[in-house]
Amino acid sequence: MPRRRVVLLALLCAGLGAASPGAAAPGSQLDARAFTKATLAFDLARGRAVGRAERRGDARRRNAIACLNTLRGAPAARHRELFSLYFTWVSAGYFAEDEPIFARWVGALKRVSISDAELRRARASLGRQLELARRTYGQGRRFCSPVEAWAQANWATRARPTPVRRLRELSAGADSPRLASGVRAAARVLRSRGGEGGALAASVLREGIDEPDESVIKSGDPIVALLTDLD
Repeated sequence: MPRRRVVLLALLCAGLGAASPGAAAPGSQLDARAFTKATLAFDLARGRAVGRAERRGDARRRNAIACLNTLRGAPAARHRELFSLYFTWVSAGYFAEDEPIFARWVGALKRVSISDAELRRARASLGRQLELARRTYGQGRRFCSPVEAWAQANWATRARPTPVRRLRELSAGADSPRLASGVRAAARVLRSRGGEGGALAASVLREGIDEPDESVIKSGDPIVALLTDLD
């Protein structure tokens, strides 16, 4: 999603969410505009951090190249799990930069008094997403060490590294309907009652707390090419 920093800054400076004197908006509209304001502030902050997040992700890619030859020896049956481990490893670099920004967004929404049930459900869902992201991206401080250990064990199922086992468990939690509860409905609320920036805030909300695939999976990455059908 393209970042429109100038537009967002203008919207924020205009004081989105403030009710005009003598024309107070209904409670649900005030809720939506307050939610929109906090979400656009988050989107602006994250946009400013893109370059730093990219550098952290790239550093992890370079680190993982050290065991490229070991990965070449992995059987095809292990490629999916190894790609999941690699994808999470690189994503964790981006998340290291983005985590405090995500946390400020969730914190800002918690400080807003929201009576709209759909927005409250979305706020709770974002909190659960942040929790899951922290657990997922906190899996292991090394990429090559568990890979090398698994290779030495001839890629046996019983020798599956702890980070790989934990990612299998966490991925099941990520698919939980409860995790996305209310987000789509809340996005519709923002579009209809969130004011001038409501449509953009709705798009940001639907992305939720995650690192986008298109940032993490880059063309020309030899590990991605080895472990997937992508080139």
